[in-house]
Amino acid sequence: MNGPLMVTVSGVRGIIGSSLLPSVISKYVTAFALLQHGRKIIVGRDSRVSGPWIEKLTQGILMAQGYECVDVGVVPTPTVQFMVTEEKADGGIIITSSHNPVEWNGLKFVGSDGLFLTPEKCAELFSLADNGPFVFPSYHSMGKVTALATASQRHIEAIVALPYVNVASIQARSFKIVLDSVNGAGGPIMHSLLTHLGADVIGMNLDPSGIFAHKPEPVPANLGSLCDAVKANGADLGIAVDPDVDRCVLINEHGEPLGEEYTLAIVVDFLLKHVGKRGPVCKNLSTSRAIDDIARSYGCPVFNTPVGEIHVAKKMVEVNAVIGGEGNGGVMLPDIHIGRDAPIAAVLVLQALVAHGGSISQLKAGLPQYEIVKLTAPIEGIDPDAVVQHFQQVWEGRASLTSTDGLRIDTPDWWVHLRKSNTEPIIRVIGEGGGFAQSMERCQQFLTDIVQFSQQYKNK
Repeated sequence: MNGPLMVTVSGVRGIIGSSLLPSVISKYVTAFALLQHGRKIIVGRDSRVSGPWIEKLTQGILMAQGYECVDVGVVPTPTVQFMVTEEKADGGIIITSSHNPVEWNGLKFVGSDGLFLTPEKCAELFSLADNGPFVFPSYHSMGKVTALATASQRHIEAIVALPYVNVASIQARSFKIVLDSVNGAGGPIMHSLLTHLGADVIGMNLDPSGIFAHKPEPVPANLGSLCDAVKANGADLGIAVDPDVDRCVLINEHGEPLGEEYTLAIVVDFLLKHVGKRGPVCKNLSTSRAIDDIARSYGCPVFNTPVGEIHVAKKMVEVNAVIGGEGNGGVMLPDIHIGRDAPIAAVLVLQALVAHGGSISQLKAGLPQYEIVKLTAPIEGIDPDAVVQHFQQVWEGRASLTSTDGLRIDTPDWWVHLRKSNTEPIIRVIGEGGGFAQSMERCQQFLTDIVQFSQQYKNK
């Protein structure tokens, strides 16, 4: 086996034909089936071209373990999470590699509570996958595959039924929206949802072919065509989702990226200001201080967690949070399910625009203003923990340090978060404070320091 196989709390991801092979799929699915001790598992996938064979293999293994495998087809990751609880299933498996390039695929595992597996449960799963033993029932206990074609529609119905979603008021605005789903799983559900809300939807890359029209991560560098289309069509906004539809990123009416941090900021402000919710707000350590400022203005505490949806989800359950999410366009609304959900994010952003009455750029202008920078440094062959330890020694006593997930360096005016990725062999350098130019210069300096340290580390 060649190439990287990422085995983390975000699941298992690898390169098809290189590190993600049938034998790899088999051992992890078998281990998950044994751990769940149940009878029914929901299986869905994004649109990647390698999805069908992984889906068939996954179904066969679950049948061999005696499970009813409920096939929901090509759907968003959050739809699978939602259906696990709706169907009272014993778990879920999502065949996806999220925002990774087209040659990647993977598995995400969902518990019976609709949440991704905890780090402790992941460790148990990975140990069983590597070491066994695997036990299969005899012929009289075989499982079956049942198809469920209504999962996406049920997801939509639950969202628009929220008491603070006024469908008629959104329809009355007749939003013109350019939608880019990058040929992932999001085209059908997002188009159906936005059309139901009365939007004039101009689609880009909506066909779920799995052949991504551009790099699939919804960051500004990959959204130039969407920005151009918003301007060319005189649209009210643009919406981009990633291939498995858990991240929602916005473009303003001028064709400018709003910044992925502001999806969550708009939703938090709407729920606290217009819906009147009060209670804890949860986010990860790499998310903008805008969330802290908004929550503080309404007397709501903010809890920071390590990066990774399950960490935010666990804290939300623990503190009974009213809203949570991550600053990558991920909104987690416990009124539906505790998982990042782009359809939920899109609806609440439109409802926030209705409540505000103005344009999306005007809505953003009324929120705390920050410019976040997100850079990466490749670290193949380098111990990422050694990188973090180096910077902890450098900054000890000079700033407030948080080491629950890599290292976050906080000062009154700025912060920088250094952490290894759960999904790629890189160190992420994320920071904000003092405007974009200053944030970029600061993060670039950290990047330079990481490269220098890595060279020294390799020469030891």
